[in-house]
Amino acid sequence: MKAALFYGKEDIRIEEVEKPVITDENDVLIKVSYCGICGSDITAFKTGNYVPGIIIGHEFSGIVEDTGKNVEGITKGNKVVGSSIIPCGKCNYCLSGKPNLCKNSQLTGITINGAFAEYVKLPSHAIFKIPDELDLKIASLAEPLSIIMHAIYNSKYKIGMNVLVQGSGPIGLLLILVLLNSGAGKIIVSDLSNKRLELAKKLGNIITINPSEDNIFSRIDDETHGEGMDIVFDTTGAPKSIKSDFTLVKRGGEIVLVGIPEESVESDIFTTVVNEINLIGVYESYNEFPVSINFLFNKKLDFSKIITKIIKLEDLIEEGFKPLLNNPTEGKILVKIGGE
Repeated sequence: MKAALFYGKEDIRIEEVEKPVITDENDVLIKVSYCGICGSDITAFKTGNYVPGIIIGHEFSGIVEDTGKNVEGITKGNKVVGSSIIPCGKCNYCLSGKPNLCKNSQLTGITINGAFAEYVKLPSHAIFKIPDELDLKIASLAEPLSIIMHAIYNSKYKIGMNVLVQGSGPIGLLLILVLLNSGAGKIIVSDLSNKRLELAKKLGNIITINPSEDNIFSRIDDETHGEGMDIVFDTTGAPKSIKSDFTLVKRGGEIVLVGIPEESVESDIFTTVVNEINLIGVYESYNEFPVSINFLFNKKLDFSKIITKIIKLEDLIEEGFKPLLNNPTEGKILVKIGGE
């Protein structure tokens, strides 16, 4: 089968490899339909920080090809999506309901073979069935959307709150859609890319700010009558953006860090203390897959607006990774591999 193998910094190759086979009684073999390019994949392409020789890709949908004899509730022909994290189910974190923090976890497409391939094999507890009526293109958004759900569930977000979304990349766009559908008050979106801000505007009634062209502090001061934002979701992982969050959030407000910084961040601990700001980080997801799938099946939400390009596996590097590395202004790029 064809697959995208990671060999190091800016070195991903499409090669012929052996099709995986069921070797464990709890395995599920899936014929991949679509797989999305994640920001962490782009970072690995830039830095070389994945396991050499691994098949990358973890935001996927597909159709079950085969199962081990102990697999229950999943059968050949089922439409499914897969988790990017495979928890052990035995450690203290798993047993206390926080499998995303599992200290023995494997990561699909990062530490074990992933889904930029014609087939992927994973343990059944990392596989989630989806409704037959759900488009497999849209279903491939389940993994990033589950991270958004994890962020919201772990935050103090409530209906009516004024929310700042830092970054309107694919994660930010998904967050905006959820906020628009959940009764948020004023939604302000900040990004350095006007192209991404234009894409965000198409999702609904939001306010957009490009901090390189406008004073974000003055704008938010005006929009909130000097109060600041109730809650800030920072999806950028950018040190400058995160540093600004401490000034943009209101007294007693909350900063939720979703994006992962690649370097040290200057934090304003003084302001955090005297303004009683709640600062939390959120990482990965697992428990939130069912609600993520339900959201994708919600006919009121047009998730197709987030998908800006669909490419072939053979074009993954030239039409996917290199453009995103050099000019990351796209929404979600999907790779069509097979199926529907």
